Amino acid sequence: SWKPASSRTSGFESLALRLDMSFYIVSTPIGNLEDLSERSIRILRESDIILCEKKVRALKLISYLRIKNVKLVPYHDSKSEKIFNLIHKELNNSKNISLISDAGTPLISDPGNKLVKKLIENNFDPIVIPGPSSIISSLVISGLDIGKFIFYGFLPKSKNKIEKELLKYLDLQIPVLFFVSKNDMKKVYNILKDYPKNIFYSLSKEITKKNEKTLRGKINDLSEKKLFNFIEKGELILILNLKYFQEVDEKIIREEIKLHKMEKISKKDVAYKIREKFQIKKNLSYELTIKYWDEN
Repeated sequence: SWKPASSRTSGFESLALRLDMSFYIVSTPIGNLEDLSERSIRILRESDIILCEKKVRALKLISYLRIKNVKLVPYHDSKSEKIFNLIHKELNNSKNISLISDAGTPLISDPGNKLVKKLIENNFDPIVIPGPSSIISSLVISGLDIGKFIFYGFLPKSKNKIEKELLKYLDLQIPVLFFVSKNDMKKVYNILKDYPKNIFYSLSKEITKKNEKTLRGKINDLSEKKLFNFIEKGELILILNLKYFQEVDEKIIREEIKLHKMEKISKKDVAYKIREKFQIKKNLSYELTIKYWDEN
């Protein structure tokens, strides 16, 4: 048994909440409990039922928030039909219900998709409470251009399947993000270390935790010893980005810029010609043009 949410709140805010019962998808910390938003805390405290992955993990969070009168229900997609029947009944009885994962934003490589889909099909409109995400956190500290990216998730187990998937997605030339174990990372490294093209990586571990750290660079510049020491402990997120461009010889490009300058064309046109001839990145061609433009 548990008390209704109305007994745990007071004032106008409580009344407003009870008039809008719903199903909440609540993001929880991926390591640092200080990342809980005020809204997430309020919604969890106002919940009559909290669906969770592992009850033990959820109890730690509930204890931290000093929530006592709430029903915790373990959820996995194999139970979606049974849990939906419970949720359907309780939502119609004006209960507040939240779904959390063990850490981070639910449904992303975690249970919940089947349940949320079924709720939507039955005219319930879930409300997302945004918050911590290891995906976004690892992207923004990668140093890569993340205007576009692909989230892949967990890799297959066999080395052959991993290689096939890596090469298929890397060929798109935008960052691809993977959840990897220590053994996965060793397989990826052995597949790509001698790859002839420029594959840039960002490998993060323990994001938001005490031992958070990120390695970045080219895969073929990364030593086995450095990698294996890094991945010995911690949860890992790998981002890979294949980039097609040539290594630049600035002396040759410098002379080319001087020749084009004598043609009395604009810096923009020179930068374009440099980029096309040497197949280098747009920003780099412009930077080199500016760098050598005013030389005698």
